[in-house]
Amino acid sequence: MSTIRIVMGLYMLVVLYIGYLAMKQTESSEDFFIAGKKLGLYALAMASFSAAISGWVFVGGPGLYYNIGQGSLWMTFPTSVSFLMAWIILGKRMRLLTDAKGCMTVSDTIYERYNSKVVSGISAAALLVGLVLYLANQITSFAFILSPIFNIKHEWAVIIGMLIVLVYSAAGGMLAGVYTDVFQGTIMIIASILIFFASLNVGGGTVNMTTTIANTMADGTGANFVGPWGLASPITAMSWFFLLSIGIVGQPHIVHKFFMVRDTNKLKWGPTLAAIGGMVAGLLWFGVGLVVKYLSLSGQLSAESMELLANSADNTIVVFLNNYTPKIIAGLVYAGIASAIMSTADSFINIASAAIVRDLPFAFGKELDSKEELVYGRIAVVILSIIAVILALTLGSQGIALLGAFGWGTFAAALAPAVGIGFNWKRGTKEGALWSIIVGLVLNVGLEVAKTLQLPFYVNNIASKGIYNGTLSLAVSIIVYIGVSYMTKEQQLDREMEALLDA
Repeated sequence: MSTIRIVMGLYMLVVLYIGYLAMKQTESSEDFFIAGKKLGLYALAMASFSAAISGWVFVGGPGLYYNIGQGSLWMTFPTSVSFLMAWIILGKRMRLLTDAKGCMTVSDTIYERYNSKVVSGISAAALLVGLVLYLANQITSFAFILSPIFNIKHEWAVIIGMLIVLVYSAAGGMLAGVYTDVFQGTIMIIASILIFFASLNVGGGTVNMTTTIANTMADGTGANFVGPWGLASPITAMSWFFLLSIGIVGQPHIVHKFFMVRDTNKLKWGPTLAAIGGMVAGLLWFGVGLVVKYLSLSGQLSAESMELLANSADNTIVVFLNNYTPKIIAGLVYAGIASAIMSTADSFINIASAAIVRDLPFAFGKELDSKEELVYGRIAVVILSIIAVILALTLGSQGIALLGAFGWGTFAAALAPAVGIGFNWKRGTKEGALWSIIVGLVLNVGLEVAKTLQLPFYVNNIASKGIYNGTLSLAVSIIVYIGVSYMTKEQQLDREMEALLDA
């Protein structure tokens, strides 16, 4: 492990140095929250890819595959269409809003679209709920990397990981995350390809691995495991695809990136680069999950590795990297995953702090100047970090991939209709936006609580149908948005907003 620690340590020093450089350039709230609108095409694509993928794919993905097989890949397939959808539906409009209205957050754009502080404030509250959940997911992922490498307890790894992210985020803001995204996104694309081919080599090819799994699983479910749906039901797998493809337009960490782009004329090339990154990352998910399942069933794993997997399937990536890849490559992958988590967590925590110091005060009729936003934004980062640690220690047992989907589902259900539909349909009203946000947020969180408590009504009437909670909540939220908009008076949009929606 010493080689891995050295490589990871050197890599992390580079990342922290990038954060230091970003801190020196962070002089205003515009720099802190939207990277000073300095992003080029490649940086934008890598930032979007990294924010969407990160820990829940690189750590949670192989673990989910180890548990349920091929069906988990329906969470990766949406990358082929989701980035394109986000770019076409929102990309240019969000960037133009930044110039025309000075928007720096998703709640800013919602206020400008619906001219309602109430809707803007409710959206900020929904943002905070989803962002803290997602942040907890990232910190949990970070802990799964730090714990085995440095031989520390998971709980301490959560706290240490959050402290690292805290220093990084409070210093450099969004610039630190974006600069790191460019560096680590490139590394992880290369690493995913190398690890995928390494997994094929270790397992003797996909035919050998899938045949062994199909014939070996003791409960007779091997054929299903390597089939198109895995151990998930078809409706569950397809609901993941629906949620993760359509729900992207409600993800603030994706939408937020469009505020930062330097040249809107190059936006059209962004989704291709981001989608390629996402699909390549799916190779690591598939390859590592498949080979570790094969190795466990064929009796080739050590007792220590089997114990790690018994403790949590999220250790799948750890088992493979520690035992079946060159230490230098393992160190680079670990460091790449860690920095991916850091940059994504940085995005989440800074968007959440913006909700606290910009969006919520604005909803209550108070605005801070740029310097005050910068100071209070950094204080908010500390408070959010403490909450995220508590949630990471409480919710980590759900599984990183599924916890990430919970956060994604919360954003999608609460914000996708108001943002994704609202900026493409002039008939949408503030009442439709308000009730879709409230219903989507309350329904998704309520269903997840019912799932955790295994309430009889949920188990018998919802869980038994196989529809994922986030997908059901998103569908209901869309219906509410359209239905209430038709039942309420059409709003008169100002000339700028009319032109923007026609752009």
